[in-house]
Amino acid sequence: MKTTSFCRFITACAAVLAFSIPAFSQENSNNMWSSLEVASGTAIFTINLPTSGCVNIIYEVAGKNKTEKLWGPRFMEKGTYKLKFPESKVLNKKGTIELFNLNLTPFKSTGSRGKGERQFDNPMGIDFDASRKEILIADTGNDRIIRLGKDGRFIGRHGGFGLAFNNSRNSSGNEDEDSLDHPYDVAAGGFSNFYVSDQNNNRTCIFDSYKSYRGNLYPKNDDRRNRLDKPKGIITDYENNIWVVDGRSDKVLKLSPSSSKILEIGGFGGSEKQLKNPTQIDVGIDGSIYIADRGKSRIAVFDRLGLYKYQITDSLKAPTGVSVDSDGLVYVCDDTTDELSVYSPQGKRLALLTEAADGSSFKEPSDLTVCDDTVFLLDSGNHRIIHIKREKDGFVVSWQGPSTVLE
Repeated sequence: MKTTSFCRFITACAAVLAFSIPAFSQENSNNMWSSLEVASGTAIFTINLPTSGCVNIIYEVAGKNKTEKLWGPRFMEKGTYKLKFPESKVLNKKGTIELFNLNLTPFKSTGSRGKGERQFDNPMGIDFDASRKEILIADTGNDRIIRLGKDGRFIGRHGGFGLAFNNSRNSSGNEDEDSLDHPYDVAAGGFSNFYVSDQNNNRTCIFDSYKSYRGNLYPKNDDRRNRLDKPKGIITDYENNIWVVDGRSDKVLKLSPSSSKILEIGGFGGSEKQLKNPTQIDVGIDGSIYIADRGKSRIAVFDRLGLYKYQITDSLKAPTGVSVDSDGLVYVCDDTTDELSVYSPQGKRLALLTEAADGSSFKEPSDLTVCDDTVFLLDSGNHRIIHIKREKDGFVVSWQGPSTVLE
């Protein structure tokens, strides 16, 4: 594994997999290789790993220019393994097996305390708009949303202190855009718009593709039944649904793009499926829901139906932000330990970062977002964004399943 002065990798024994059997060492153990045997009903991958790291088994989707995961990521120690699957998982398919380790290198900071174009006051939320290559920041102390290019150049600002839009009108009688009160988070939408979690106005609102205010998302102005109480994190998933952390009620809501409530998770309490002071949320490609449950010092993981699965707790004290990358790895920032950690989906800590490129320490990091090659960490206590280069190194081998099963 590579180690830099900025990023320290942590290794330990991998958990035993129910369908992964460590095998004896074979010839060419210093190279990565694999074989695939298919008998009636079962497919067995034999994979030799020349070093420890994360393993993904990927297949190509027929007729489409994309890939999907068959299995992984899992952290596995050096050795030879056998992985068993139903034969239907590999028939008429081909793909790759990758073994990789992650390198994180801070290379730039953007921001300082103030009210200028690239200045912030205790910003709490951040997201990356992949379609426009823009960073969106909830500049909480300045009651506004800031848009920056991926390189940190200023693009625009939205908001400013005020009451809820339906209570704040300009001289023409129209709703005034400059009306945010401690916005906690911002999320890029699926239609070139973005959503704002307007904390002290107890609502979420929408800006369109032209970045003009379009109204409340939830609750609607005339909604007498549904309420939010100090909403915090907000994100959109791969189906363009919107997820909102309702802070004081210790709940997470799933909303449709038309603002209908689809699902509710949590509520205050001591059980594993209940939450205490949740702050942020993200949804993985497989639909798993990751919640930064700050009051319980954990990342709580639920399935796509909202059923509790497990929790990630290793070295966490007060996790504030969570983001899942395209490989399925989980990034977490903690405002008590002042750390950024990377975990496998099963909760094994893989990497740790505590400093910016200039050697200065993080201070109360509040949120983070990941794109293919960069992690953007919102270092709230230092009123800045840390730009972190994300690189993978390792090995890749190909595999191909048969088109028929030979008896």
